[in-house]
Amino acid sequence: MDLFLKYLENYIIPFMVLLTVLLALILLLRRIRYERNKPLKESISNKAETFLTEMILSKPNSEKFRTKLSLFKKEIPFHKSWCKEMIITDMIRFKSSLKGKVSEQITIFYQALNLDKYSEGLIRDFRTFYKCEGFFHYQALEYKKGGSLIKTYLKHPNIVIQSNANMAYISLSENHMESFLELSAEISQLNMIKIMDILHEKKIPIPKNIDQWLMTTNASVIKLGLKIMVYYNYRSSAKEIIESIQIEDNSIKKEAIIAIRELFLIEAKEDLVRIFDQVTPELKIEIIETLKVIGDESMLSFLENIISYESNKDLKLKAVDCLNEIDKTGLDVLATQDYITSKMTKHVRAIYI
Repeated sequence: MDLFLKYLENYIIPFMVLLTVLLALILLLRRIRYERNKPLKESISNKAETFLTEMILSKPNSEKFRTKLSLFKKEIPFHKSWCKEMIITDMIRFKSSLKGKVSEQITIFYQALNLDKYSEGLIRDFRTFYKCEGFFHYQALEYKKGGSLIKTYLKHPNIVIQSNANMAYISLSENHMESFLELSAEISQLNMIKIMDILHEKKIPIPKNIDQWLMTTNASVIKLGLKIMVYYNYRSSAKEIIESIQIEDNSIKKEAIIAIRELFLIEAKEDLVRIFDQVTPELKIEIIETLKVIGDESMLSFLENIISYESNKDLKLKAVDCLNEIDKTGLDVLATQDYITSKMTKHVRAIYI
């Protein structure tokens, strides 16, 4: 015990104090460095904005363009990585706010300043973060020449690298979406959102083989296919969409039910009623929500049965809401026979009650 106290007093405590002081000094020096470099970085950012604004109006192959480009590189510490990052960030910001041929100029400047080589270096870096940053540069600046490099990472064992590479490649290559049919790996929910965002932003045409996506064994591809069909209001595969509600996977069932609702596939009414008793409460709610959109008088007895005998209040409320949409008079009759139904009827007609 005495030996431990001796070590604690003579070595451990002094070491911890020294370490604390060193860390405090490092943080202080970093803060001083940041404050010292802040005006310089702001100045460079302003110069970059001015340069990009002027260059957008210039012809890329003109002598004036080349001269200004050369002068710009001399005015800033272009050899520094942080400087290149700042300029690329400004380019991405400009690119996102411009449309048409004017925005294409930004990509030309990106190449003219050899910043595409800098991004390539990031992609070839062994660190995941830098690779993904390089992918993002190519994607955001629509540098289609970089597609061949990104393609080599589409099946990378690191799921993060693979995911980001696929998102960038989809953005740069319209036909890449069609290869999803052969995809064996699962597409995460986050990546589905990213893909849908890319479709919205880039106006990519619907994949030519989209009909076959519902036939694959990859559940995530089926779900993505259903989302894409809804996005493009694609009704040519109505039969296959309706058949998808028979698939065992509940997540596919849910996506198919939503697709039926969004695409207004009224021919699916009976199919939805048939599977109602076989699915989870969550899916039952989705079915009733869908029948509220595509249902008609043929659904009255089905809905009345739920309202009269269903013990799950959430389901019962949804059924009341659905029947209120289809047949208000019929709901009024049921409301007179049951106090809870009466309260639910008042609620769906005035949600604050």
